[in-house]
Amino acid sequence: MRPALLLVLGIGFVFSNRAAQGDPEKGRELFRSCSGCHNTGNDERKMGPSLRSLFGKVTLRNGRHADEENVREIVLDGFNGMPSFRYSFRPAEIDDLMAYLHTLKGRPGAPPAATGAGYFQSYCVRCHDPQSRNAAGPDLRGHYSQDWTAIVEDGHAGAPALREWLGENERKQLLEFLKTY
Repeated sequence: MRPALLLVLGIGFVFSNRAAQGDPEKGRELFRSCSGCHNTGNDERKMGPSLRSLFGKVTLRNGRHADEENVREIVLDGFNGMPSFRYSFRPAEIDDLMAYLHTLKGRPGAPPAATGAGYFQSYCVRCHDPQSRNAAGPDLRGHYSQDWTAIVEDGHAGAPALREWLGENERKQLLEFLKTY
């Protein structure tokens, strides 16, 4: 193989594995400056959204997929009132912060009211918000289909299978709500 090609492949490998190189404990310390705006212990919103289940989400607030590249971009460039941290942290510190963020894999919390509408708010409205012009998914009001049982059970479009997160009774409550929504 040519040396230039090996160099390009090596650089690509290094950049594709940046998160694996970060230290989550150092990232936890760096996150202290973020904790004034972001929760990690529960789903309550502060100035910014809770990050407790950041990589368990389907989409970010900007409508993009919740993956390493898109989260890193938000941290570096800022978004919707969040400042850019491109010049606040060194590249290695950003890697540490990303490694820490990957440890936040909590499930979305239980809704305040254990009802179908509450489950919809906790698990579905992020993509199916009828009030949002930028919702990733369609408005579900008045469009119930029997197929939705399988969608709730098995997940769809990157959404998690709710059978792994909700009990049978809770899933039934969600589906009953969707029938009347």
